[in-house]
Amino acid sequence: MSNIQQYQQAFAVDFPVEIADQILGHMQALYGDLFDKKYGEIDSEHLKITVCQVLNGLSPADLQRGIQRMSTEKWCPTLPELRSWCIHDSDWWTAEQAWAKALNFIADDSQAITTLAKRSLDEVQHVLKTEGQKAAHRAFVDIYNDYQSRAKKLGRVQVMWVKPKAIAAPQELNEKGTPLPSELAGMRDQIFRRAGRVA
Repeated sequence: MSNIQQYQQAFAVDFPVEIADQILGHMQALYGDLFDKKYGEIDSEHLKITVCQVLNGLSPADLQRGIQRMSTEKWCPTLPELRSWCIHDSDWWTAEQAWAKALNFIADDSQAITTLAKRSLDEVQHVLKTEGQKAAHRAFVDIYNDYQSRAKKLGRVQVMWVKPKAIAAPQELNEKGTPLPSELAGMRDQIFRRAGRVA
């Protein structure tokens, strides 16, 4: 296989063109002039191919999620926004939402944060301290999206992080202790007397 063929495989898609056409028709019906302003200048065949490339790999359930979100949004999405609507379940925070919550958590650790966001934040703490917020943000988004994708594939749900309870400091030793029952105290006294010691 030549280098060109290997690179061409990166553009291989199996998203159905018919479905892309339906999606574009649905968007045009919902958004009207907003759709025309955003996509009206693009050749319709080229636009369908681009939709196929952007939405490639989505499941029917993912696509349904994006279509439902379109019904509630006032603006016509770009194609990458549409994909994000498809893959971001409303039960999960997006990476941007998680980053905003993480920043709130840094300022006040009583703020709510998910276990996934907390884990991602822990992994970028060094970047945040050494390279600043912009670099940490980029790393956080990549890490969070990777973890979220894995969690969804395993069928997991978003869980809120709960601060571990601190281990209580050992209490002062009770110098008095618990009194011995009288029969044991008598035995103790006999042992001490034999040894020449007084209890």
